[in-house]
Amino acid sequence: MQAAETDQVRSGGRGPRQIIRRHPLIAYFVIAFAFTWAYDLLFLVSFPLPDVLGRSTPRDFGPSIAALVVTAVIAGKPGLKRLFRRLLQWRVSAVWYIFIFAGVPAIYVAGIALVPGALTSFRVPSLAELVLLPVLFLYVVVLAGPLFEEPGWRGFALPRLQDRWGPLAGALVLGILWAAWHATEYLTPDFARANGGLTPSGVSVFLLAATCFSIIIAWVFNHTGGSILIAILLHGSINFSQGLTSDLFPAAGFNEVGPVAAFGLTALVIVVATRGRLGYRSSRWLTPTNVVVG
Repeated sequence: MQAAETDQVRSGGRGPRQIIRRHPLIAYFVIAFAFTWAYDLLFLVSFPLPDVLGRSTPRDFGPSIAALVVTAVIAGKPGLKRLFRRLLQWRVSAVWYIFIFAGVPAIYVAGIALVPGALTSFRVPSLAELVLLPVLFLYVVVLAGPLFEEPGWRGFALPRLQDRWGPLAGALVLGILWAAWHATEYLTPDFARANGGLTPSGVSVFLLAATCFSIIIAWVFNHTGGSILIAILLHGSINFSQGLTSDLFPAAGFNEVGPVAAFGLTALVIVVATRGRLGYRSSRWLTPTNVVVG
């Protein structure tokens, strides 16, 4: 069943609201990219300062702002309530929490093991560092992307992409667009250094990583009833594990080739095991209750 979001298009209208109603996905991506790229080019690139206390966080508002604007236009208050309800949806099987907090770091370590000399460079973290891990994870979730990106990427875009093109194609398209959204961030030194630099190899690895992560997040998202909260935590675990393994295995540095190989294999296993369905049945969490007029 097509899970349309209570859109109602008035014939003959050509205003912004009617354009958004006719093309919600296109409108979503245009708004998300426009907000973030404008912020990057006008602020981050123009004033290349260290990313202290989430200086780059406002760029991450783009996906959420786009989701709120388009949802308000095509579904009104009922649609916004459904979106916020999924943001607080935490009652899922414990298996997914185990995968997020243990499985993802384990995959990262497996990838690091592929980097020559990385495992032998392991350093034992201090007690103070171990105590601070939950705080650092919270910092990553709130100020390093997941909290403000996922209501848009997985909360709004993924269900519609899956409904239109199927789960695998939808996850791949979103992964490519997700990577492209980061393009202007490569113009900032900190991001470029941590992600292979603005080089063909660096960008290729980042694109491959984003598509693999997109498949894995879609698989978890579909198995948890479209929980945006779970997508946020999973995204946070990926980002957190990248920084943590770079710190615990100094010889690996910011090498992403090994981890991408590990996550690529994980994504491939998921695709084969689910025959490309990624746990998708339908976008039942978008099912409308009534038609919004206006």
